[in-house]
Amino acid sequence: MNHSSDNHPPTQPRNGHKVSQRGLLSIAMLILSMGAFGIAALAATKMIFEVFGDQPTGSAMVVTVQTLVIGLAYVVGWVTALVAIRVYGNLILPILIKWCIWGCLLAVCYLYLAILKRMYAQPDDFGRFFKYLVVMAGGLGAMVGFHLLIEDHDLRPFSVPLLLISLSQLGMIVFRYVFDTTDVKVGFLWKDLAFFFMMTTVSVSMLAHWGLLAPLRRQLTSYFDHRSNPIRPHD
Repeated sequence: MNHSSDNHPPTQPRNGHKVSQRGLLSIAMLILSMGAFGIAALAATKMIFEVFGDQPTGSAMVVTVQTLVIGLAYVVGWVTALVAIRVYGNLILPILIKWCIWGCLLAVCYLYLAILKRMYAQPDDFGRFFKYLVVMAGGLGAMVGFHLLIEDHDLRPFSVPLLLISLSQLGMIVFRYVFDTTDVKVGFLWKDLAFFFMMTTVSVSMLAHWGLLAPLRRQLTSYFDHRSNPIRPHD
């Protein structure tokens, strides 16, 4: 006697549509990191508009505090992005980070040109010059931080526009102190040279690819490789 249960075995539960916990955590880290980066970008934009306004508001101390707060938001985004990429293998974040690096480069170039335009007038206020240094250091630091998130990323192409602007600054300095000597302030020269050498040093370091950041990158890579693949004791 044949039974229908012999011809039709019980249906097994289907788990094909189950969402993995690893994927959910990767998406959560993606949202957190880009959200923190977005907050930092909006706050930095507001601070830049205030620094470069016709009537700058806020003292050097206020700008320093604002930079620290923006840096905190950036660090939160950077850490979550690092975990998402190195631990959970997120494939979308590296693409977004590359776009962020190009965005930082455009912002730094714009800031560089805007600062040179204002420094040509040789303002007496040292606080304004300090704000320019803080803003530029923040932009360059953000770009280098994004660079560290992606393995085998090359910063050399990003140094070319900065070197071109540095060359323009050199020409501007020579023209200001040799040809356009009307109301020239000789005491302002150290500010021009300090800003010029700072930007030139950073640009040449990027172009020469000296590997100054290589130890930190190797340390990050080895740390996460060790966490992902712990060494098993010998039997």
